[in-house]
Amino acid sequence: MRDYPDMNNENDVKQLKRLKAENWMLGCLKMNPSYNCWGNYEDYMIEKDEGLEFDNTSKGLWELNDYNELVNFYFEICRASRPCVSCNQSGHNPATKRISDDWYDFGNTGRKWRHNITQDEVDALWEHNRLRGSFTTKPTAEQVNEWNKSGMGHDAINRWICVETRAKRLGVWGKCEHCEGSGSIFTEDKAKLALQLWWLHPREGCSQGVYIKSVQREDLPKVIELLKSAAIRNAERFAKLNSIPDEILPYFIIDKLMD
Repeated sequence: MRDYPDMNNENDVKQLKRLKAENWMLGCLKMNPSYNCWGNYEDYMIEKDEGLEFDNTSKGLWELNDYNELVNFYFEICRASRPCVSCNQSGHNPATKRISDDWYDFGNTGRKWRHNITQDEVDALWEHNRLRGSFTTKPTAEQVNEWNKSGMGHDAINRWICVETRAKRLGVWGKCEHCEGSGSIFTEDKAKLALQLWWLHPREGCSQGVYIKSVQREDLPKVIELLKSAAIRNAERFAKLNSIPDEILPYFIIDKLMD
């Protein structure tokens, strides 16, 4: 969890309950930047050797100097888990999982149905605004099935809407009883607070993602002190821009470009 939970959102509340996070951890999420979908194992750091990882704050909280600049961060509440083998990480009960698997029928059971959805499933797609880019009025099931065969057709969102609709119609919709629909089973008793940092080394022309897997409550003062210092350094670096009058800024930029 990287965003502060919305207590009016059912999914956020459920996730928070499963994580068993402490209040001080939640408070740290309020400090996160609005965009926090980067980090080790993501984007260009998708491979493990593209980022550094430390168990605690004894390493990774480097000194800000001519060699190190801290330019981004986010806190993350996490809890170690393993894949749920009972549902193969689907989060569904056996009957719902079978309906989901049969959509593509990679197992060649002869039960493929993505080209043969029913009218109530079309109605559900229409209600979720999933077909309006291809049809001006609500289509029939036959029209949608032909449309799906002839082009890009259904995406993953359409699939899950249809799976839920069909499973509910058949009275089998439900979650895996072992993982309660999460697709994973926790292997730790409680949540941990982790910290993702993005360090730059300007004199070397390189950057490095640093992931600290566990931040203890007593570590917070030194962590926040570092983040505040980095914020001041980054602000001071661009401070001279504030001395350029707004009315001449466009001309100032043009003159510099023409030098």
